[in-house]
Amino acid sequence: MFRRWRALVIFVVPVVVVVAAAAAWLSAPRLVAFSPRDGQAVASGAVIVRLTFSQPVHPEALEAHVHFAPAVPGRWAVEGKTATFTPQQPWPPGETVHVAVESGLRATNGLPLWRGSAWSFTIAPVLLAYVAPPQGGDIYAVNVDGGGVKRLTDQGGVLGFAPSADGRWVYFSARLGVGASIFVLDRLHDNAIRTVVDCGDDQCLNPQPSPDGRWLAYERSDGPGGNPRVHLLRLTDGGEAPGLPTDHVTYGPLWSPGSRLAYYDATRKGYPVLDPAKGQEVAFLANDTGENAAWAPDGGALVAVEMLLEKSSAPGTSPQAPSQAPYLSAHLWLYRFTPRRTRLDLTRDPNLEDATPAFSPDGAWLAFGRKALDPTHWTPGRQLWLMHPDGSAAHQVTEEPNYNHLDFAWHPTRPLLAYARTNLVDFTRPPEIWVYDLETHHHHLVVTNGVLPHWLP
Repeated sequence: MFRRWRALVIFVVPVVVVVAAAAAWLSAPRLVAFSPRDGQAVASGAVIVRLTFSQPVHPEALEAHVHFAPAVPGRWAVEGKTATFTPQQPWPPGETVHVAVESGLRATNGLPLWRGSAWSFTIAPVLLAYVAPPQGGDIYAVNVDGGGVKRLTDQGGVLGFAPSADGRWVYFSARLGVGASIFVLDRLHDNAIRTVVDCGDDQCLNPQPSPDGRWLAYERSDGPGGNPRVHLLRLTDGGEAPGLPTDHVTYGPLWSPGSRLAYYDATRKGYPVLDPAKGQEVAFLANDTGENAAWAPDGGALVAVEMLLEKSSAPGTSPQAPSQAPYLSAHLWLYRFTPRRTRLDLTRDPNLEDATPAFSPDGAWLAFGRKALDPTHWTPGRQLWLMHPDGSAAHQVTEEPNYNHLDFAWHPTRPLLAYARTNLVDFTRPPEIWVYDLETHHHHLVVTNGVLPHWLP
C-alpha cells in the first residue's frame, strides 16, 4: 500500500509542479508588442510610447520598471492590457531614445514579468517647413543642417499652415474648389491627411492649434472678399466652442503658451483675450488698427502693431517717402498683464514703421521688421531688427534696402531665426527663406521660391 502511495506521489507531484509552473508561465505578464518599434525614426518630438502586455499591469509597476534614456517627465496610463507613456515635454530632437523594461514588473494578478526587454527609437531633428511655390503650393520640410527636402502634402493649393506644439499634427488651409477648407496632416502615420472643416464655398484660413492640443482657431469668411470671423473648434469632439461674437469682424487668432486665445476684433477695436475652457473673456487690449501680434513666452504679455497717424515729417526729395503731409507710422506696443496692466510703446520714434514681431523661445529677444520713414533713411523694404522685450538693445541685423524681411520663426531649441525675404524692386526675383545664426551672425539661404517658414519639432 505504501509503495502504491509512494509511486503515486512520485508520479503526481512532478506533474502538479509542471502544470502549476506552466499555469504560472501562461498567467505571468509578457511584453507582446510595443511602439515605436525598434530602430524606428519618429517624426514627432512628443511621441507616445505604447506597451502591450499579455496581462494588465499596475501603473506604479511601470514607473519602477520601465526606464528611458534620455528621460523626460511624463505620465503612465493603463487601459486593458495596453500601457501608454505620454511625455509632458518633447523628446530631444535628433537623439536616440533607449527603452528598458525590467523583469519583475508585476501584473494585476500578482505575477511578475519573467524576462525584460530593451530597444530604441530615434527622434528626427527639428525641420524647417515652408510652402512652395508661394501661390498655393504644397508644404515641404528640410533639415537646415543638411539633407534632402521632404514633401509633406501633394494636393496643392496650400494657403497657410501651423504645426501642433509637439510637431505631430500640421493643420493647413487649402483651396478645395471655389472655397478653402481646413485639413490636418498626421506625421506619425505616413503624413495621412484628413479634412477637419469642410467650408464649401467659404474661405477658411489661418488655422492655429492651441498648445494643449484641445482647440483649433481659424478664420472663416463668406467667399472671397467677405468679412472674416474667428471660429473656435474643440478638437476632442469636433464641436464649435461658444464665446466668440457672430456679428463682429474678427481675425488674427493667436495662442498664448497657456492656451489663452487672443484675436483682433475690428468691431470693438482691440484684442479680446479668451479662456476657451471657461468660455470667458479675461482681458481686452485696446488697439485701433490690429496689424500683427505675438505672445511673450511667459504668457504674461502681448506685443501688437498699431498704426498711428503722424501730422507731418521733414520735407524730402524722394517721391515715395513721406512728405510734409500727414502719414502713417507703425509702432510695436507691449501689453503687460502682470504684475499690473501696462501699455508700453517699444518703437517710440514717429519716423519708424515696425511690423511682424516674434519672441524668441527664452523671451530674451524680439525679432521684427523695421524701416525708416524719414526721407534720408527711407528704404522700400523692412529690415530684420532685434531688441529686448523692454525696447532696449535694438539693433539692425540685415542691410538689404530693396528686400522686405518678414515671417520670423525662432528655432525651439537653438539660436536660429528663420525668415522670408522678397525683392520689392525686381518682381521677377522669387521669394526666399533664410536662416540667421545669432551666435555666428551668419545668414544662410535655405529655400528659393518658398514662403511661410515654420519649425517642426
